Amino acid sequence: MTEFVRLLYRQLQASFPPTRAYSIQELRRLGLPDALVHHLQHQAIARAEAMLPALDDTWFETEAPDVREAYQQLRNRLRSHVRIPATVWPELLGESLQALTGYLIQPIRTLTAHIFAEADAVPADEVLRRMHWFQPYAYFREAVAFYVEEKQVAHLERERFESLLVRVDRELTADFDAEAWVRLLRPLYELAALLPERPVVLPASLLIAFFTEKQQSHLVQRLQAEGTALLTAEALARLLAGKEPSAPGTTSVAEEKAEALPLWRRFQLQQANAGDPRSTTEAAALPRWMQFYQQLPAEQMPEPPTAELEREVLGEPGLRNRELFITHLFNGDRSAYLRVLRLLRDTPTWAEASQLIAREVFRRYQVNIYSEPAVAFTDAVERRYRKNQASPLQ
Repeated sequence: MTEFVRLLYRQLQASFPPTRAYSIQELRRLGLPDALVHHLQHQAIARAEAMLPALDDTWFETEAPDVREAYQQLRNRLRSHVRIPATVWPELLGESLQALTGYLIQPIRTLTAHIFAEADAVPADEVLRRMHWFQPYAYFREAVAFYVEEKQVAHLERERFESLLVRVDRELTADFDAEAWVRLLRPLYELAALLPERPVVLPASLLIAFFTEKQQSHLVQRLQAEGTALLTAEALARLLAGKEPSAPGTTSVAEEKAEALPLWRRFQLQQANAGDPRSTTEAAALPRWMQFYQQLPAEQMPEPPTAELEREVLGEPGLRNRELFITHLFNGDRSAYLRVLRLLRDTPTWAEASQLIAREVFRRYQVNIYSEPAVAFTDAVERRYRKNQASPLQ
């Protein structure tokens, strides 16, 4: 990892020399990966906190409610306009690259070290605040937030936190195929895309470390047996699927077109196509991450009258993830959730169902279609149509 970070640091230092200050908005406009800008922003805010003006209670009634409110508003406005001075830019850039790369490869180890660096028990709200330094793998934050709320815990200990993340990761990835793994690794490939080499590749050593933490020993063995030093996303997918990987210097026509575009342009095209129904292959690759939200094993859960409807439309994941879908996709409106399920039950084709979801869920409730709850819901619905198509009785 050290060499990978060193190469990234050298590339970004050349592109963004420490000759002036950089605002967070500027870094985002210039096309740095969102995950990196997000971490840099948290780094900058943490440093800038010491520079915020303090109120002198000798001359001011600093505890007056309107004074406290106005002062908090000022602090919030200043945080939203933070910039990184030239004098500390090299230091913060290096720290963010090191921390983010470590997180993308070994998130459990990195999060645990980041949160419990100073104590073995940390207030739960502080745990969640520190987790927000890292943008990818949102399922970790969602799981910990859910756990804290359900268990009503005031503090989290290092050991309990780490064991929770291990369980969450294991349940999330239990049914991952090659495409799902590659999708999960996308933020790491986006970071690698900052380097000039094309096609974009990742060192096998980083991938081995990633799958080692995921306790995927068979995939680690497959990577070690292959012996390829650098892997494109396409080559990794083929290898994980048990196929012969492409030669390191070769890419498919689709991959060549994608790599020819700068990173910001690829994202722009993805957003432009956001309204199009996703192909079966793409949907199948999306992570089904919400299994860990179940409060009790299915056999212990009392089945409400809606259970059969959920099972018919969404399968078992829908039954387990009811509250998460209602909260994140329907603004807490249970009746709207049931109404959409009834509509989907009577919709004959996936093409019509995808349009219904876009109209009645995503647009109506202003849902980010790339959010993990949205992906999980859509994937569950589509799975029903794929299953029906595969059945000889249909």
